[in-house]
Amino acid sequence: MTSEDVLAAAPPPVAAAHAAAVMADLYDLSGEVTPLPGDRDRNFVIRGADESWMLKIAHPAERAEVLAEQQRVLQHVRRWDPHLCVPMPIPTVSGSLVGSTVVDGLPLPVRLTSYIEGVTVDEAGWTTELRRGSTQFLARLGLAIRSFSAVAPGAPDLWQIERLTDLRVHLGHLTGDRYDFAACWLDHYENEVLPRFAGLRRQVIHGDFNPANLIVDSAEPTTLAGVIDFGDMTTGPLVADLAIALAYQCLGADDPATVIAESASSYHRIVPLTVAEIEILPELAMSRMVQSLIISGWRSAVHPDNREYILLHADPVWETLQRLAGGTDDLVVRVTKESGLAATVKLTTDDALAVRRRRLGSGMRLTYDIPLRVATGSGVWLTDTDGVRHLDAYNNVAHVGHSQPDVVAALVGQAGRLNTNTRYLVDGVADYADRLVAMLPDPLEVVLFANSGSEANDLALRMARSVTGRRGMVVSENAYHGSTYLTMAISPEELGIERLESWVATVTVPGSFAVDSAEIDLGIEQLGKAGEQLAGYICDTVFSSDGIYEPPPAYLPSIYQKVRGAGGLCIADEVQAGFGRVGSRLWGFAGSGVVPDIVTLGKPMGNGHPLAAVVTTRSIAEEFFSNGYYFSTFAGNPVSAAVGSAVLDVMERHNLPSRVEQVAGYLKTGLAALAAEYPVIREVRGPGMFIGVDLAYEDGRPATEYATYIQNQMRNKQVLIGRTGPAGNVLKIRPPLVFAEEHADLLLNRFRSQLSLDFSNGIMG
Repeated sequence: MTSEDVLAAAPPPVAAAHAAAVMADLYDLSGEVTPLPGDRDRNFVIRGADESWMLKIAHPAERAEVLAEQQRVLQHVRRWDPHLCVPMPIPTVSGSLVGSTVVDGLPLPVRLTSYIEGVTVDEAGWTTELRRGSTQFLARLGLAIRSFSAVAPGAPDLWQIERLTDLRVHLGHLTGDRYDFAACWLDHYENEVLPRFAGLRRQVIHGDFNPANLIVDSAEPTTLAGVIDFGDMTTGPLVADLAIALAYQCLGADDPATVIAESASSYHRIVPLTVAEIEILPELAMSRMVQSLIISGWRSAVHPDNREYILLHADPVWETLQRLAGGTDDLVVRVTKESGLAATVKLTTDDALAVRRRRLGSGMRLTYDIPLRVATGSGVWLTDTDGVRHLDAYNNVAHVGHSQPDVVAALVGQAGRLNTNTRYLVDGVADYADRLVAMLPDPLEVVLFANSGSEANDLALRMARSVTGRRGMVVSENAYHGSTYLTMAISPEELGIERLESWVATVTVPGSFAVDSAEIDLGIEQLGKAGEQLAGYICDTVFSSDGIYEPPPAYLPSIYQKVRGAGGLCIADEVQAGFGRVGSRLWGFAGSGVVPDIVTLGKPMGNGHPLAAVVTTRSIAEEFFSNGYYFSTFAGNPVSAAVGSAVLDVMERHNLPSRVEQVAGYLKTGLAALAAEYPVIREVRGPGMFIGVDLAYEDGRPATEYATYIQNQMRNKQVLIGRTGPAGNVLKIRPPLVFAEEHADLLLNRFRSQLSLDFSNGIMG
């Protein structure tokens, strides 16, 4: 069944008596049945003694699984933002979101939702206040839907704005000036508008925020009471949802340009628009009007009995198009000014860089030669101030995706209820600590919260010193463990081995990870010669700064045995590797079958919110507290705990650790294929979604310069990766865990394109 078949279909012939029977049979409900108008569904309001419902009986052309998605998105919105009024889906007595009935021998899909009392905006009319409020409602709806992924998309719908040019075949249903205008606009859209879609944010959108779907209270018609009908829900540019809304808001207005500018500004206050979105917005709004003009002309000819409803907006659409024609450039300027984005547009990247250096100091390094000036983030995407999206395959802090809606909702919700320190009993904090302990092996059972991985590692070192009465530490020779005084002192990546203090010794991390207990013996011996005794051994369990390695199973057991034999504690730094980045085992150390004395956590815990922790045994914690003290005002506050718990919820709900294994395997297979084709790739290694691509020249030297070049060229191709290793020749791929095969394909294709170009031009090979 094609989208044309669906749109050509009339609402099925269903009598009120049949609707009453459906209510009784499928839902065990009853009430007074009143027919309502509909575009493709046969709609009824059922008024019971205490509540009312909306019954929608669809044409057989509609797929039940797609209708079920429309029911599920309502559940999602109500869960994410309970203050947004959308209908509540009602399951059948058998628990299905979509039922079925038979009319004239044809099975018809059936849905039931709660009924939002009131009148439509079509009936009530627009006011300035209502326009502003409904646009802000739409912005919040976009935020609520952002994390919803439709798993049963329908056939491409001719109401989808990206399919505007497919309506050429129906232009013949327009005549005169309307035909001429629509034909010219389709050419303009195809050549000037559609190519700019590539730089726009995309997600599931409502797709039809028109006044027939907006409900107001008849006693208070200036306030939006709710939105109905998600029948045109689709995946598309986020700004298209706003454009569709504005296309209807300005109908009949004396000055439609002012309506568009003011309403766009209202939306921008909730969801900031990018420059690219603002520049395309007026043309998208006009494109929706042209779309409405063509489809209504076509469908009114196909369904003359429903002509009045179908042509409801046709004349106002045509009048508004004539008022707006030729003024889109002017309108962009007005929208930019009204939204307050003008100052952002004028500030160049060089200006922003100068301000940063002046206020933050020259020591704050940037990742790329051409700085990336980001404005928004969503999932695996970072969008810059020009509206260009970049695939983020580098930032492991956004563990479950940038701006993850459930995490944001948890943060906002808890901040609106309570935020204080851990000198008070707050159940949510202890509950979160319980969840962390349940993810770790016995006897790790005491959680001390911190605000960053550096603080967590600093506290772990303090604990090791206090419990052992010593201060000597052994680390890998290019380790990085933080930026506090103690953690910087055990970070040779930053200091260099020659500047380490006497209480710090290093061990090499060879690529083969040959298990040689003499290595740790030499480290302990080095401490002894300096007059120090061993307090502990700490390693980042993916050895990220050393070049990203997965140690063989026997490596850490051998090291841990030697350290404990010398009276030291074993600390696993899981600040980068933890929480499922390595796969279902959750922790880097788990691959070696060891249980550390202390585990430090950070980065991904809060998905960008400052949150970290130290988890240790009860005996170590009690020994530490008998000799020392720890308190941090912000560490373990209720908001942080709510955020951390929400991250775990998202991980569990989407089974992200297992998904990591699948996607990482797919990505590594693709990288291995590139390695077989391009010899500059010496090795692809690392556990789970923590991948190192080791680059080397033909003579075996680390390809440091080329790795730097590739990192910057990939940034210019809108794919973000990092570099690591003692020589800086290892490309670091470490994306959010919501990274999928389609994102891996994008990374692989652009990496292959760059390698092919470099080898064909003689830059390599």
